[in-house]
Amino acid sequence: MHAGYELVWMAAERTPNQFAIVDDRTERRLTYRELITEVDMLAAGMSARGIKAGSRVATALPTTFEHCLAVLALMRLNAVPALLNFRLKPEEIAGLCQFCDIEGAVLRDDPVLVETVAAQLPKGAPVWTVGGNIVGAENFADCRGQDGSLRPYKKPVETEAAFLFFTSGTTGLPKAVVLSHRATEHRILWLSTQGGLRQGTHNRALGCMPLSHVIGFYGVFLTSLAFNGTFFVISEFNPVKVVDLIDREQLTYLFCVPTMFSAMTSAPNYTPNKFSSVELALYGGLSIDPDLLKIIDREWSGNVRHIYGTTETMCSLSNSDPVGQHATLRAAYYTRSRLIRINGDGVDDVVAIGEQGELIVDSTVDTIFTEYLNNPEATAAKKRDGWYFTGDIFLKEANGDITLVGRVDDMIRSGGESIHPEEVEVVLQEHQAITAVCVVGIPDPKWGQIVVACVKGRTAASLETAEEIDAYCRGSALARFKRPKAYYFIENLPKNAADKVVRHSLRDIVIAAQADHSVHFHLVV
Repeated sequence: MHAGYELVWMAAERTPNQFAIVDDRTERRLTYRELITEVDMLAAGMSARGIKAGSRVATALPTTFEHCLAVLALMRLNAVPALLNFRLKPEEIAGLCQFCDIEGAVLRDDPVLVETVAAQLPKGAPVWTVGGNIVGAENFADCRGQDGSLRPYKKPVETEAAFLFFTSGTTGLPKAVVLSHRATEHRILWLSTQGGLRQGTHNRALGCMPLSHVIGFYGVFLTSLAFNGTFFVISEFNPVKVVDLIDREQLTYLFCVPTMFSAMTSAPNYTPNKFSSVELALYGGLSIDPDLLKIIDREWSGNVRHIYGTTETMCSLSNSDPVGQHATLRAAYYTRSRLIRINGDGVDDVVAIGEQGELIVDSTVDTIFTEYLNNPEATAAKKRDGWYFTGDIFLKEANGDITLVGRVDDMIRSGGESIHPEEVEVVLQEHQAITAVCVVGIPDPKWGQIVVACVKGRTAASLETAEEIDAYCRGSALARFKRPKAYYFIENLPKNAADKVVRHSLRDIVIAAQADHSVHFHLVV
């Protein structure tokens, strides 16, 4: 087992003069030799302020050059970086710091954030800010130790905590996911075995995914460095600038969410030839616009692949050829998975071909999370009988592949039928009048629940528009009982800090709109 810092250090031994990281704001470039020197100096400065092996230190920053260095310095000390989504509200970040017994923090230069977080840390705990001088915090730019003051690196115990990541959380505070040192190397190797990323200095990676996301951290940042590539920091995603960067720097590796790919191909300066250097384009998430997938496949030079996983597992499913089957996946290397009946007779009650079931993943493999910190009940609910219960519903195909259907928790039960919102959303997204859609179920005295499509549209909201979309659904392959019985036209879908639609909030909005006889709510039955 090699810990994360060891993998970067070994890469520096192999190619000391290769550029390791490039700052998008200053264009500063560090070779691997320079990176190790810089990280050691920062680690010495943190150590002088009391940070040591096992110390939990929060980071709440975009993917900046300084954020990358801070995390590596913490890894050098065998401290435990707690990578928080910087888009969370200050009180949410502070609440998580308190819950996780955080002993220090590296934050953006926000006085409210600094004050709120500092109040929840132990007295005298260090707080560093990136980008400015804030009362109550130290400037991260001044976090430097003396040459020779840092003790030699000591290999950690593989079962000890290496990182804290956080679930997206649509209700309450996110859960803190504990990942051990043992999980690190296996998660990185998975990007090679299943993602198709080749090790070597030719790799030039687009760093636009946040480090607080396991894909941004393991899948791009740490993998790029461990594989001797060059990591190009994207501190703020701007599709026009990203398109030019890919062309100018001849980037080879992109790992994004579909919305980023869509923004790139829609940018005014986009041309297919600017992506001629791309060798591998991976995307995560549960769905992608089929037309967008065809564009990427047709106009970009490299391979496009779909990767599925969770913060807790990461390494679960993949599709090396998703064009034409964008929601279809198969078991990935280094893990086992199966589909079991919902509310069935346990982990051995496997569904037959043509049936739907919940995906469960082997929880004994080294890539799996250790626990939810300070939450044994939640851990026990998700890890049972040697399996991790994902909460995602798939259809078992005849060839053994599985196709995503939806979430257990989001299932709508209408007229005795079970309906997965994602099934309906996939159909509605194809309609020309719709720019974004989320499907929810609301109480109904006759049906139990009815399906409501919450639509952000290109045209004015009206009953006529609702009836037009309904006619489209009736003519589609969507089963009649699954079609929406009502439409709610909304300006913006409510989203959390992870840019995910908060379904329970949207459901409450729709229920209120129906009760108030809103002009934006239209029944079509």
